[in-house]
Amino acid sequence: MFANARMHRLLGAAPGELEGIPLDSLAQPDDIAALRTLAQSELPRELAILKSDGTEVWVQVEGLQISFDGRDVEQLSMTDVSARRNAEEGRREMAELTRRQEEQLEHSTRLAELGEMAASISHELNQPLTGIRNYARNAYYMLEQKPGAEAEVKNNLRLISEQVDRAAKIINQMRELTKRSDSLFSILDLNSVIRESVEFILPQMKLSEVAVSLRLEDNLPPVWGDRIRLEQVFLNLLSNARQAMADVPVRKLVIESRRDSPAALPVVVQVTDSGKGFSEEQAGQLFQPFYTTRKGGHGLGLSISRSIVQDHKGSITATGSPGAGAAFTLRLPAAARETGPARSDT
Repeated sequence: MFANARMHRLLGAAPGELEGIPLDSLAQPDDIAALRTLAQSELPRELAILKSDGTEVWVQVEGLQISFDGRDVEQLSMTDVSARRNAEEGRREMAELTRRQEEQLEHSTRLAELGEMAASISHELNQPLTGIRNYARNAYYMLEQKPGAEAEVKNNLRLISEQVDRAAKIINQMRELTKRSDSLFSILDLNSVIRESVEFILPQMKLSEVAVSLRLEDNLPPVWGDRIRLEQVFLNLLSNARQAMADVPVRKLVIESRRDSPAALPVVVQVTDSGKGFSEEQAGQLFQPFYTTRKGGHGLGLSISRSIVQDHKGSITATGSPGAGAAFTLRLPAAARETGPARSDT
């Protein structure tokens, strides 16, 4: 029945061009019903309204029942919100781009860390392969020369199978850690994630003559997390600890999990080493991107670890002093529902 001059300019229509057109022609099919009922609801709503040239303009529409020319009619007031929505969309796109870049950086850092582990991994793979070769030669010799009983041949074949499983497990761990995928959150037994991480890096620890001690608490609450990303955090902490102990005579590493029930973040993991430690000034910079105390380090491991922990709604802190080692403490919220009790290792 009536549209003011501002409405004509908003929709790109000539003066008087809007009067007499169906209201439905202004909205997309999915929004027509909402547009019709706005006056009854009296609640504002944002809709995409069609301009005269067929393009869209986002508006906030408010409806009201009024009297006009002696008749009860519906009045719709539209406010152009396109600029705000475009800015919000730009921020969303920027946030998504940032998220993807962070994921790529996490993946690249994980590959760099695995590259540093390559020597010990090849050493670890060489052990089962050597065992397979020796057991196979023994079995062949027994079958050809018949110096042993059938049970001895079967035992060698069993040992071969065990070594194959061991090598396959190492390769599968490598494949999982190098695979780039979207975050996959699930209920996790954090103790099992710690054990897998320690088992993976243990060959390096042995080569560096580091004594590793696990102190994992029974009945640790489960957490809601991404197993691969949390493994990346633990591998980074363990690898850093090994490197920090490279030049000290006593090399001890303790990985502890415990429940801190009164705390807001009750699931606690602490990694303590007997390495060179760091100063109070250095402690304040450890989690900053590109800061490193190690020659040849890229300075991203701890920064990315903190981002991963924060994505899990947790926190990570570091304490230490020069020449007296360091302790990194990871705190996570407990998952909403409990799983079975975790086994304790000492």
